[in-house]
Amino acid sequence: MIRTLPLLLVSACALNTFTVPQPYFSTREPAEAWTRAVAATQKHCGGVRNENEASGVILGPWIAWNTGEGLILTQCLVTLLRGDEHLRDVRVSFSARKCPLSDLDQDLAVLAPTCELLETVPEQVKNGLETTGKAMEADITR
Repeated sequence: MIRTLPLLLVSACALNTFTVPQPYFSTREPAEAWTRAVAATQKHCGGVRNENEASGVILGPWIAWNTGEGLILTQCLVTLLRGDEHLRDVRVSFSARKCPLSDLDQDLAVLAPTCELLETVPEQVKNGLETTGKAMEADITR
């Protein structure tokens, strides 16, 4: 196993893919956290597809990334976890799917289920999702 570890590390670097970021943070102003989370999703994730305040879940639309490895679709899922009047935890999850090259004029929500689910993404997508996660954290925790 020890001999194969460096080989695995080298092969992972050669593929140039990165784990999909999953930011997790707390807000110390929970009273308006839902409103801020909806606004942040609208602003940074390309809109709000669905929201359910009772369950604390906000879902953004699919966004297309044209990369050297092909078409990647990503989607934001913001979850406000139960808290108290002083603190509330927030999880931003990103779903990623790799699609065959296709006509981008079609509805991405229809295309997404036909695409392969990804746990790793190309660097440009990872960097974009990290930027989105940081911007969302800044807007939600303020």
